[in-house]
Amino acid sequence: MLTILLIIICIFVGLVWFTAKMDSSIESSFRPSGKLTPVEGGIIHWQKQGNGPSLVLIHGLLGNSNNFNELTNTLAQRYTVYSVDRPGSGFSSRYKNTSASFEQQSKMLLEWMEKEGIEEASVAGHSMGGGIALRLAIDAPRVIKSVSLLCPLTTPLRGGAGPLSILYIPNEFVRNSVAKTIVSPLRARLGRKQVAQIFHPEPVPASFSVEGGGMLALHSRSFYEGSRDTVSAQGSLHRQQSSYGEIQCPVGVLYGEKDTILKPSEHIAAVTSAIDSAVQKVIPDAGHMIPITQVQTCADFIVEIDSKAQ
Repeated sequence: MLTILLIIICIFVGLVWFTAKMDSSIESSFRPSGKLTPVEGGIIHWQKQGNGPSLVLIHGLLGNSNNFNELTNTLAQRYTVYSVDRPGSGFSSRYKNTSASFEQQSKMLLEWMEKEGIEEASVAGHSMGGGIALRLAIDAPRVIKSVSLLCPLTTPLRGGAGPLSILYIPNEFVRNSVAKTIVSPLRARLGRKQVAQIFHPEPVPASFSVEGGGMLALHSRSFYEGSRDTVSAQGSLHRQQSSYGEIQCPVGVLYGEKDTILKPSEHIAAVTSAIDSAVQKVIPDAGHMIPITQVQTCADFIVEIDSKAQ
């Protein structure tokens, strides 16, 4: 019995050590490349590029502002582009007792905008960032000029979200324990396969791991906060979906036809059924990661939707 206990303890210590080592390796490869703005509940990390009207880009689950590097370069020819790390993601922090709800994330982002003197802006959100972009439009109609949604999460999920379904861990103790032990070894082994599933049917760009910030998603904190986001998303979407009809600014939904993470028909309909003027488009043969794989199409769509606000 003692031998078995010692083996279990050794395995546990080994998993914790491996996770800490992997986290340290990831941290040594990345540094905050933007600015840090303290807000109530945490700190927002953000990057700015270009000149012109303000445009805020909000990434999806397990993502970070680097996911938008190429899209930012394209849009910066026309806009002052602000790429933000959502609370708890990338280099933005979310304090332990700060809610992961969309309402709270919206509140923190709006406070960041106010502190940085962004009086009004168009917003583009990818995946879960799309749901939060809609929350911003509900909460601050005088601030948000237009909303462009890229493969957005707009309605509560009826099923899982492919390989991201593993993030749904409601129990805090279990979530924290899993993040600090078994997740990093598993993701180190299966990470490439999972990323390929998220990009399917399009290939994963070679630059995604480093330049696109992909490796940051392997950090244990990313899993922990991503799990908090995932659990909070269902309730957040239940609360906000009935308010979509209140949104007065131009709204557009762009989806990859073959998105296997979110079901295009469900998440498009949740918006277009509530907002008669909403524009919808589908990219043939594209998947979920269109801000990375379909850069020019996304940029053109954002400009199209924003032009309706002029």
